[in-house]
Amino acid sequence: MAKKGIVEQIRERQSSGFGDRVNLFIAESSYRVASIVPVRYRWIVPQLIERVSLPLPEFSDVKGEIIANLTGEELEEETAETAKVIPIKPLYPAYRCLRNNPLHCEWPEKTLAENPDSPICLQCSFPALLKPESRILGIRGTYQVESFFRSRHLGRLYRGIDLSDRTPVMIKEYLLPKRYFNRDETRIRQTNFINLTGFDLADGRKQDERLITVQDAIAPRGEQRCYLVTKGNTDSFPTLARYLEETGPLTPPQVRQVLLQVLQTLEFLHGQKYRFPNGIIREGLTHGNLTLESLLIGPTLQGFYIYLCDAALWENLFYPPAAELPLLSVQKDLEDLGRVAFYLLVGRSLDPETNQPLNPTFEEHWPPVHKALKDYILSLVGFSPVRFENAGIARQALLNLPPLETAIIVEKPEEEEPEVQKKRRNQRWWLILFGVLGVSLLALLIWYLIRRAYQMQAIEQPPICCINQVLGEIPPETYTFTGERAGIWTHIWTQRNLIAKDQSFAEIVDQEMNPDAVTNIEETADAAASDSEGEMPPPETYNFNYRPAPSATEAIARIRNFEAEFAVSSLFKGLGVDLWYERFAYDAIAVYVSFSYAERQNSLPQYLNGEISLTDVRRLYTGEISNWQELGGPDLAVKLYAPDDQEALELFKQRVLQTPEAIEKFEALLREPTGIISVNPNITQLSTFGTLNAVIRDFEDEQIGAIAFGSLSQVFGQCSVYPLALKEGLGNAIFPLLQQENQPITPDTDLCNKKGSYFPNVEAIRSHKYPLSYTLAVVYPRDNRRQPAGLTFIELLKTTQGQKLLSEAGLIPIRDISEEDMTFEE
Repeated sequence: MAKKGIVEQIRERQSSGFGDRVNLFIAESSYRVASIVPVRYRWIVPQLIERVSLPLPEFSDVKGEIIANLTGEELEEETAETAKVIPIKPLYPAYRCLRNNPLHCEWPEKTLAENPDSPICLQCSFPALLKPESRILGIRGTYQVESFFRSRHLGRLYRGIDLSDRTPVMIKEYLLPKRYFNRDETRIRQTNFINLTGFDLADGRKQDERLITVQDAIAPRGEQRCYLVTKGNTDSFPTLARYLEETGPLTPPQVRQVLLQVLQTLEFLHGQKYRFPNGIIREGLTHGNLTLESLLIGPTLQGFYIYLCDAALWENLFYPPAAELPLLSVQKDLEDLGRVAFYLLVGRSLDPETNQPLNPTFEEHWPPVHKALKDYILSLVGFSPVRFENAGIARQALLNLPPLETAIIVEKPEEEEPEVQKKRRNQRWWLILFGVLGVSLLALLIWYLIRRAYQMQAIEQPPICCINQVLGEIPPETYTFTGERAGIWTHIWTQRNLIAKDQSFAEIVDQEMNPDAVTNIEETADAAASDSEGEMPPPETYNFNYRPAPSATEAIARIRNFEAEFAVSSLFKGLGVDLWYERFAYDAIAVYVSFSYAERQNSLPQYLNGEISLTDVRRLYTGEISNWQELGGPDLAVKLYAPDDQEALELFKQRVLQTPEAIEKFEALLREPTGIISVNPNITQLSTFGTLNAVIRDFEDEQIGAIAFGSLSQVFGQCSVYPLALKEGLGNAIFPLLQQENQPITPDTDLCNKKGSYFPNVEAIRSHKYPLSYTLAVVYPRDNRRQPAGLTFIELLKTTQGQKLLSEAGLIPIRDISEEDMTFEE
């Protein structure tokens, strides 16, 4: 033990000495660069150095390279691919974090995976993540950490449970690292944390202010941590920053709704009396930290709610002592909210070229927007003569704005004064000067960093190989899940011969999960397809028992009613706050007509040039067109087919029909009995395979030009029909199928004799450029009291083996499968 202690001391001294020498080199280099800059501009250098500073490695990381340099040996270079570096605001630079911010770095998670008992990060020695099943004793209960969720602002979020009633909670961990906070500072900040969090209305009323409600504030003695516990899962809602990454800019009416809700909360926060845990009563509080990261969005049946979290009242306690913090005021809250609204309209907060915050005073940063809304946001931010004194006045002014659903009015910029133009030119010269100085400083560090370039890259974790490697999170037993009985997943999961002869997807997965078990697979698969009770496997085996529901709505209801652990569906929008989803594959709706050789008379693909617009599809399926001549085609009567797949029908209504009037006409044609083709044709509803036969039979036997739609995964490879390219608006037609070298199929392509030479347009479907592409997802409950069967199933489908099976079944996996991935361990 003594020997180990001495070795550790020597290692720490070596690391410290090496770091001091590197820091000295940087300081001397910075001084030399500063000496050549004119005196009046030297104030720029420290700020520039801070911006371009790079993290230095620990001695343990470069020890092997230093020894190799001294001995003349060469190190083998790593081949890890470069990870995508996302700009992160620097924090705690005393810890040599690869990302300059240990709260937003992947190394704590790697440390937890490699050494769960380590108290510090293996890379930079920052306090490590809490390991699962850690218990935290609070004032109002004892809480158990389930898993790390994500970092947000100055803390780390964990999913957890209240052990008293097993209800879910969110735990936010705040850190007071020793390199920044001594014992006295830690004690003072922990005391203030307990006294400032968890305030209530002074009169005892309970009112929903859309503020994240604190259940417990914990500051354990002797620890460099504080914990904030909130009830339920509201604190896990996505931030507006993450929401923008997923959906892009918000519409003006949506931004108006965000402003209205946040102003309501601020008006309440600024104007009420509050009692703190220590008994002190204060009139009016400010949030002080309104950003895209401190506003959470929760979907509802009517739209969404915006929740405020991470108030500066306690968040600011965890900034390093030397940090300069802005003064808190009502005006600051309004200005911060105005900037948030501006970012929501643009869809981002940073200029992609400079990585600097977008500036609402720059006309080129604004998207086309109603002038009234633009002037209002500029007033909030403070860049207008009209200022709002408080949130109540600002909210009333927002309500008085004209309707934003009207035509967008783009304000024409006024001619700039010569003096303004001169200032803008000067600003550009300053930017050029900053860039030159930054390049100069970086050049001084290249001599050291060039040998370390590959070693400093973050190592991307390889995907999990096989299905049997993801089953450790749940015990071996039967887990019931659901989907739509006539939906695409029922076909993928239960249909035999899609992947292997005489086997279904379900049977293959069952064998992979239970390689040594003997189960009655045929009875289980048949029971799943018929929704009847089947013989269940022994309890010591894993089994996913598929019990399809009549509709997607019923399938979602079964999760909430504890009749199913999760569901597979393509209809997962507007689920509510108690459910979530994860994508695993793509599919598309194909619109197709009968396939016929180009030389055949009345060939529909030839007349249509292999494509059709969504507008014409809408006209066909609302009864406006009864003969193909009306679309420039041959003299053939129109006959309409639709699948009995409710998911496909719902997607068709959303993407093609769109308006209530068109949907009503479509549904009326579905209800009418089929008969003789007339000016107002009826729609025949069959299974997809039944439709494939009917379409070609109508053309061959009756000389009728039938049109149908259905899942591309079922249509692909069936040469009796021709999937048409779809054209949306003024854009080009997008083909669902491509030939070799990414060339689209044409009406001259022999789909029967050239099988294997064409394939789905993967890129267009994944990117949703093909208008009728859609995503398949696993929907599961946000409830820690239930087994995470849904999460395990999605991990199973995302393995390399799972993605390969999905591809062979006809779906498009979410990632490409390389040739090396096609071989699995026996």
